[in-house]
Amino acid sequence: MLQIIILIVSIILMYLFFRYKYLKFTNKILNIIDNFINGRYEKDNINKETLDSKIDSKLYKLSEVVEGKTEKSNRAKAEVEQMVSDITHQVKTPISNIRMYSDTIINNDLPKDKEKEFLNIISNQVDKLEFLMDSLTKMSRLETNMIVLNKQSAKIMECINQAKEQVEILAENKNIEIKIIGENCILEYDKKWTLEAICNLLENAIKYTNPNGKIIINLEKLETFLKIDIIDNGMGIDEENITNIFKRFFRERKVKDIQGVGIGLYLSKKIIENQNGYIKVKSKVNEGSTFSIFLPL
Repeated sequence: MLQIIILIVSIILMYLFFRYKYLKFTNKILNIIDNFINGRYEKDNINKETLDSKIDSKLYKLSEVVEGKTEKSNRAKAEVEQMVSDITHQVKTPISNIRMYSDTIINNDLPKDKEKEFLNIISNQVDKLEFLMDSLTKMSRLETNMIVLNKQSAKIMECINQAKEQVEILAENKNIEIKIIGENCILEYDKKWTLEAICNLLENAIKYTNPNGKIIINLEKLETFLKIDIIDNGMGIDEENITNIFKRFFRERKVKDIQGVGIGLYLSKKIIENQNGYIKVKSKVNEGSTFSIFLPL
């Protein structure tokens, strides 16, 4: 009988001991989790060989993942808010102009020549809206990876010549000469979207180069990249704006009177980067700019 009592007491004591250990362990885990929730990390404990240290380490890694995703989500949200704000700003002016001039035509008995002038202004604003919507569609498709690049082996000069042909009228209107020099070569690239990127850069060069200017497209084969330089002798870019020109809707104050919405350079950069390439720019005010496209060979 005594042995049974001793056994029962031993079992009870063991139960109480392990229950105490269990409660102590769970309370410690709960305390660690509370610390992580409140942003208090015991970093000195994560490199020890104890069980709670290993749990600390795992929770610490989990917190880093959660923080990274939260930061990414907040950044994406801020970008969307900024983009909506930028789009609203860009669309507001042409819509206001269209409303103003159309109301003037409707509510006033204008001479034919004045009415025609206002209708031309409205037409120009509609063209601006159409161009903006087209650019925004391309930008959206690139950013959401809806565009699948179709890279094929082809001579780059085919794309360069086609880009030159597309901007030829713009250049002729300002009597700007476009000259192509350098080495042709074959590489894997998406012709359609690379053409878009090069045309954007050429149009910019024409836009910001004075009449009777000159643009050179120079091709140079490097060890791992083909470099395409688009060199103009235009107004150049202020040094403090060099890092900003590839941002969405960014335009220098000095070019506010020149037509544009500030999306072309952004699109070009995205297109080239999506092909594992990159763009660099060098510029000097009143001397010109050089935009260099690097495409992998």
